[in-house]
Amino acid sequence: MVRKVDQTKINKILEALKKHPEGTYVSQISRETNLAKTTVSYLINTKLKDKIQEIILGEKGLFKILKLKT
Repeated sequence: MVRKVDQTKINKILEALKKHPEGTYVSQISRETNLAKTTVSYLINTKLKDKIQEIILGEKGLFKILKLKT
C-alpha cells in the first residue's frame, strides 16, 4: 500500500521547524502539529530528507535533533 502524501501535514512540519531554528525533536514537532510521531518521522525521512539537517547528540547517539538546512 502506498501512502498518499498530504501537503498540509508537510507544511505543518516545516512551520514547526521554522519556529525552532536551533533544532528540535520529533516528539516536539509531533506535539506542535498534532501529528503522530510516526507520521512526522515518516515524512521527515521520505519527503523532507533533503531539507532537514540531523544533529546527533549524546555519547551513544541517543538524541537526534532536527532543523531546517540553511
